[in-house]
Amino acid sequence: MSDLSPVPDNRAVPTATEIEAGATSPGLTLLRKALQVVRRHHSVVRGWRLWADTEAIHADLRLGHGGARTIRFEHAHDGSAWARTPSFNISLVGKMDTPPPDEEQAALQTLIDLLRRSDPGGLRLPLPSPEVDQKQVDRSAIAPEAEAARRARAEEAHAALADELHWASFLAYKCITTEDLYPHVGPLGDVITTEQLLDGWRSTVDRIREGTAPQKLGLYVHIPFCTVACTFCYCAKTDKFRRQSFDAYVDRLVEEAELFAPVFDGMTFTSVYFGGGTPSLLSPPAMKRVFDTLYRSFHVPTGTQVIYEGNPDSLSERKIEVLAHEGKVTRLTIGVQTLDDEVQRIVRRFNKPHHVADAVQFSRAHGIKHVNTDLMAGLPGQTLDSFKQDLEFLISLQPDSIHLNAFRPLPRVSLAKQGADDMTPERVDLRNQMMAWGFERLRLEGHQSGMGQGNRRTANAANLQEYNLRRQNSSLLGLGFPARAHAFGSWYYVPDTRLGMDPGLAKRIEGDRTWQAVPADDAEERHKYLVENLRTGFERQEFIDLFGMDCLEAAPDAFRKLEWLGVLEIGEERIHSYTPTHADNAMYRALFYSPAFMQRAERGWGAEYDRSVDYRDKLRHLVEDFG
Repeated sequence: MSDLSPVPDNRAVPTATEIEAGATSPGLTLLRKALQVVRRHHSVVRGWRLWADTEAIHADLRLGHGGARTIRFEHAHDGSAWARTPSFNISLVGKMDTPPPDEEQAALQTLIDLLRRSDPGGLRLPLPSPEVDQKQVDRSAIAPEAEAARRARAEEAHAALADELHWASFLAYKCITTEDLYPHVGPLGDVITTEQLLDGWRSTVDRIREGTAPQKLGLYVHIPFCTVACTFCYCAKTDKFRRQSFDAYVDRLVEEAELFAPVFDGMTFTSVYFGGGTPSLLSPPAMKRVFDTLYRSFHVPTGTQVIYEGNPDSLSERKIEVLAHEGKVTRLTIGVQTLDDEVQRIVRRFNKPHHVADAVQFSRAHGIKHVNTDLMAGLPGQTLDSFKQDLEFLISLQPDSIHLNAFRPLPRVSLAKQGADDMTPERVDLRNQMMAWGFERLRLEGHQSGMGQGNRRTANAANLQEYNLRRQNSSLLGLGFPARAHAFGSWYYVPDTRLGMDPGLAKRIEGDRTWQAVPADDAEERHKYLVENLRTGFERQEFIDLFGMDCLEAAPDAFRKLEWLGVLEIGEERIHSYTPTHADNAMYRALFYSPAFMQRAERGWGAEYDRSVDYRDKLRHLVEDFG
């Protein structure tokens, strides 16, 4: 914070985490210096303060005419921005009916000019990690009487809404144990035909062209095969296949791309993601064939973010060469998970440190711009020391990002099915210790959070497709079994999964083309946005830009209840969220589920609901409980 008086704030509580005077990073130092210069040379700027949420640094300027201006600084990405520097996207917060007065406009232009001249690119900002510090508002700044009153209101609300919250905790439990992506198409979707799906996509593409649907358009390709299925994994995969079925799957993948291609004639895809399973099991010739088909069928401009997942032991240099050149891959995600020999034996993984080091080295040598590694916490047999050792090894390789993922003992994973995993309270606590230590260790190494995702040390290393899906409700064409997809305003859908993974995949390879879907009218789109973004809070103008109405109008009853419960603080420009843990967030977000979804859930799951079961406790067992 500057040495000047902070900007007066008209919101009910101070907005977010104040940046301490001692907090530093090259990016923050540059912002401070530029603001100091602007204040010295432009009398309209009387003072300023800096504060952070999980996605941006905000500068509140106090202006001489009695007004205020908030400027938002995000790490550079390809989304919209008022101004850009090599390291930052810069936005003016709030609706502007008229241009700023000349003197204010001159001050803002000076700030932008200073930043552009001095920004070398790649600078990071000290953003609080959403996994470690979800309390985005500094409650210590609130008067004790006001805080006591807030707590009393929250207790009153929890008592009054006990039945509704219990149903919400049941829904959260069912969603997490079946499919954790709203609106939960796999367990609750209806069967539709390919022609219905194509008609929906035609409508969506028309809306994208007209500007009445989000302009981002993603492409997702699923490769469901694994050499050996990890016992902790809940992704859609199989290790029961022969080379013949693998080759036939690639044939179906090519046919599916060619089926959808005419609908997207003239459209530009803004992100591509290959997930699994283990996409790196594709042979170099199969990789080339898939890449050739996709780039021939769909317009993917050079420089588009293309993400590819792989296991270290199946990422040979030849494959990485194909990914870099024919595949135009810009971000390789290397699934390490654990390097502890005993833990690997339990979870059926076989990666060695040299596999990981070689994959990182080959990726750098062949020009893949961003390298990401994944590491698990809380696996059976894993100790805090072994987790630390694995993380220190990954840090030594200097990847662009390291994703820490907490083990979730969901009923559908092999460990839980075999009864081999005992997730005791002590192990839950150990898992939380690992995650907290890991996030702090990454922070000290310069890995900062941004865009509501895990920590990273390199600008533009974030997963843009995930960000666009969550923050823009963008459309996503999914190819392969069982790739999830979204045609804005038409459908959320997946290939037909009712038979289960292996039978469903076999049927798909034989040529079946039926789908499960949930209708996605504009009301459902609005609810989906609220569900997916509760954890980080809402910019009201962003919602208006997307949907043409204020978010409070989209779900007034849910906002009222969540504010009463103490989960939300509603400000004029931003709505702040305080869901202390992932388990709490899973329950509270169910209040944003649409009426149409609630009816669907009642039909599909209502018979299983048991008022005597503590579903919230079951959630804490399954989902990482730290904040």
